[in-house]
Amino acid sequence: MNEHNPIALEINKIQAYWRKAVNGNDALRLVRLMILPEEARLYEGFLKLESSPHGQLEEVFVTHLTPFEDEDTFSAAIIRDWLTTYDNSTALLQEMEAKDNALVWDPAPYRQLNASLPQDKQLLQLLQSFRTALPEQPRTLVLALLPWQVSDTRGFTNWLTRLLKLGIPAGVRITVVDHVGKDYLLINDRPFPGQIISFHVPLQLAAAIQRLATAGNPNDPEIAYRKCLFEMGNAAKDKDIKRLHYWGERMLEATQRSGNKGLFATAHLSYAGMLFNFKRDPKLPQLLEKATRIAKQGLQTGDQACLSLLIQAYGYQGAYAQIRRNYGPAIEWFLQQAALAEQHQFLAQAVTSWYQAVELSRRKDSSRYHTLLEQAYKCGIPMTDDEISSSVYSFLAADYYDYAYTNKQSTLVSEIDERMRRIFGKNWKEEVDKLKKSKVKSLMQPQLSEEEEENTGETADAPAQKR
Repeated sequence: MNEHNPIALEINKIQAYWRKAVNGNDALRLVRLMILPEEARLYEGFLKLESSPHGQLEEVFVTHLTPFEDEDTFSAAIIRDWLTTYDNSTALLQEMEAKDNALVWDPAPYRQLNASLPQDKQLLQLLQSFRTALPEQPRTLVLALLPWQVSDTRGFTNWLTRLLKLGIPAGVRITVVDHVGKDYLLINDRPFPGQIISFHVPLQLAAAIQRLATAGNPNDPEIAYRKCLFEMGNAAKDKDIKRLHYWGERMLEATQRSGNKGLFATAHLSYAGMLFNFKRDPKLPQLLEKATRIAKQGLQTGDQACLSLLIQAYGYQGAYAQIRRNYGPAIEWFLQQAALAEQHQFLAQAVTSWYQAVELSRRKDSSRYHTLLEQAYKCGIPMTDDEISSSVYSFLAADYYDYAYTNKQSTLVSEIDERMRRIFGKNWKEEVDKLKKSKVKSLMQPQLSEEEEENTGETADAPAQKR
């Protein structure tokens, strides 16, 4: 790891804090890393680094992204993922053996889960047996859990508590990530004296990212763009519109000099994105119109980077029309975005755009709702099961299922039910509903509330920046 890399230096801070808080604490069984939301990717990188041959800590880390769906099935899911990872590590195991550092562990007892035994106990037995098999004893095994989805934080907390009650073996620790000020995974430590530790590492991630992004020749348009973007972000955070415009204009000047249509269009979209925090600013629609025009020009001259920018510009246009309560034009912009994305086989983006158009029509133009819902459903038919499980298509499919069921379209009902069962299980409607509740706020574009329309104050979430 490059010790002069600003991000690497932040990871070094985490490693140093870990050593100070954890080393020598033999009773410790559960480590709760308290993070800020913007630090999530850094901690994922830290745990993956420590799970690799390049890790710096003394413990042996094994990191799993196993999704948490239910406290009664999570242990079995981890065991399955563990065995899959082990089976895919043949090259590493052979390399260890060649260095006279072989891992002699028998996975056979865990190949078939014993239904008569609690799965939590089987997981703890697996961890204990694996730790015992580690070369260069004594070694501590750390199971780091970063579920890519947690359907129930209370259930996750209950699961951790159950493992503590059963007794996590000596030499084994479980590490989880929680959010500062939220305490989603807070456990009463009185029954488990000395076994639980929670700590937050003071980091300077934003400054590190800025140093990394702006390092190099300040006259380079890309670097100038990034510097302006950071300054604009700080201005937006301070609600200083004058300073935001100053750096926005500097950004446009620097990127225009580059002659790069893609970079110039990106600058317009970034500037516009910042102004979604000040939605009534007259500069916002001008930037969106120009970004759309520049991206089209870039596409015509063969700059393929402008394709994704044009798709993004259509989405921003739809968002702006929506917050100005121009719902008809907003729907049309989202439909243009969906059509362009679908044309170029960006199906995940296409169904997201369809979802925005469908939901907006459901709430504001119900006469178009079922027609758009049908078209949206058809758009996602070519998607793979994995693509569906990680996109909003399941929301559209669930709504279309209800429509088909109400209208007694039995063939269509069976078609949707069969596919959704295969992906989400027999209770797929409940699972999709949980996903929808957790994701829908971040998917829908910002809107003005009644109070905001009457108030001249400017606050709202901007559409996500892309670069």
